Amino acid sequence: MNFTNLKHFLFDNVQTVLLLVGFILIAIAISFLTNIYYGLLALGVECILVALMINYEKGG
Repeated sequence: MNFTNLKHFLFDNVQTVLLLVGFILIAIAISFLTNIYYGLLALGVECILVALMINYEKGG
């Protein structure tokens, strides 16, 4: 993937970028409120949810 494709992906899919940034911020907040292990657990759950959403969008 070159820079032009990445630029189009980021700016054409603003909702996707905002969703991923929101997930990362939630994981960071959980890490700061509890400890790093719960933050990593939250990040793992969020990655699984994103994978499920992508799979559902593709119709698989």
